[in-house]
Amino acid sequence: HHRRCHHRARQRRPSSLVPAYRSNSNRPDELESNLGSDPVYNAPMTPRRVLFGALALGAGVVACVVTIWAQGRLRAQVYASGFTAPIAFVQDPLDRSVQFVVEQAGRVRVVRNGTILPTDFLDLRAAVLAGGERGLLGLAFAPDASTGRFFVNFTNRSGDTVVARLRRSADPLVAGPASRFDLRFGGPNGPAAIAQPFSNHNGGHLAFGPDGYLYIGLGDGGSGDDPDHRAQNPQELLGKMLRLDVNVGETHAVGYQVPGSNPFVTGGAVAARPEIWAFGLRNPWRYSFD
Repeated sequence: HHRRCHHRARQRRPSSLVPAYRSNSNRPDELESNLGSDPVYNAPMTPRRVLFGALALGAGVVACVVTIWAQGRLRAQVYASGFTAPIAFVQDPLDRSVQFVVEQAGRVRVVRNGTILPTDFLDLRAAVLAGGERGLLGLAFAPDASTGRFFVNFTNRSGDTVVARLRRSADPLVAGPASRFDLRFGGPNGPAAIAQPFSNHNGGHLAFGPDGYLYIGLGDGGSGDDPDHRAQNPQELLGKMLRLDVNVGETHAVGYQVPGSNPFVTGGAVAARPEIWAFGLRNPWRYSFD
């Protein structure tokens, strides 16, 4: 049985962790912890499968490598440590022994068989404004791993959101920084960033769906109670889930196409930006596809 877990980053209770966590939090340092007496989490489990999951907690990555038995408890162990503000743990689609740890300040570290390699996969610290809810917030590899493409979501030095495409170099464990292309949400001649009016609610996650499209979670722009109602404004990208076809050529002017199956492409009751898949979101920090 596959279960989700809530965990507060400040509380290290490895015996309470279960794989594949979910958070309804609005901040990377405010993950919920609602285990304990909850019968859903403490119900007996039958011996069905071996599961793997990982949580970035403090300076370490806690990996769950678990065999599930009836009436059994889950156990977790530290897989790798020595990180600064790790906010994501991403499996390398080309090598099962390699994972990438995203640090909020702008580094992507390489872990092979539990050991941190000395050379970073990517270092964007010079381009990233980090702190609070800002920073390097998301990493996703293209479904066709042979292309070497991957995407990152980060806060630039102006405090705005950038979604950038890059490629691996000849060394697959080192990115080619010169390959960076920032998606241009304002059109070919528009800004290569999404303006953020406040410092919080930046969202930040990237995930490819089973349809092969890139889903980008954007927060409502911050402050309290979405004062300018951006999440409900169909002409704003903030407070939305975007769905993009990024399988375009290297010379494409904006770096993506809008899928024809997006709900607002052909108009309808609401005149909205065609990139939008869903709107009215507060701060989609993490999500996944079953």
